[in-house]
Amino acid sequence: MRKMIDRFRKENEGSFTLEASIIFPILLIIVLLFVFFSLVIYEKVTLQYKANQIASRMAQTWGSSTMNIQTGELGQSDYVINNGDGLYWRITSNNGFNKFGLNLSDNGVVTKKKQRVGEYAGNVSFENGLFVQEIVVSLDKDLALPDVIADIFGINKVGATARHPVVDQTEIIRNTDFILYGFGKFQEYASKYIPFFNRNDAGN
Repeated sequence: MRKMIDRFRKENEGSFTLEASIIFPILLIIVLLFVFFSLVIYEKVTLQYKANQIASRMAQTWGSSTMNIQTGELGQSDYVINNGDGLYWRITSNNGFNKFGLNLSDNGVVTKKKQRVGEYAGNVSFENGLFVQEIVVSLDKDLALPDVIADIFGINKVGATARHPVVDQTEIIRNTDFILYGFGKFQEYASKYIPFFNRNDAGN
């Protein structure tokens, strides 16, 4: 019996080395895949954050082509309307006529506003929906992954898109005042002409 046990022990010598040589590469591949997957997620999150940041800053400072996109600070030219935007840029230089099929020149105002973000200017687009105006930022980034890993994940680049409605306090105040003024005028004329029409109806 003892001889059988000794023989069994001798036959199993080197089994650990064999198992380790099989399992270790598998574990190494799994760890490497996890590391590369984490890098892809990191690049995706970083790119999305950058897109959201650009869209938010552009939307907050869309009121002037010379407004500092980082701080929102206005230059001296903004106070005297000499920044080249024009007094009525929201009508003539904000791509507002594009919705009606009229591709009128924006006098470079939209382009100037987008150029404030430097190298990302080509990734910024402005959508003027008349009632809802949005800044759309689309970013892409190539991934420095080995071809084998790129084939496994099925991607070689990541992308991110962010949208943010334009925040134009001046326009909000102006539209609110216009609505209040128009409603007041409507009440004024209604109080004059409604009794007149009612009197004519009574006479008939």
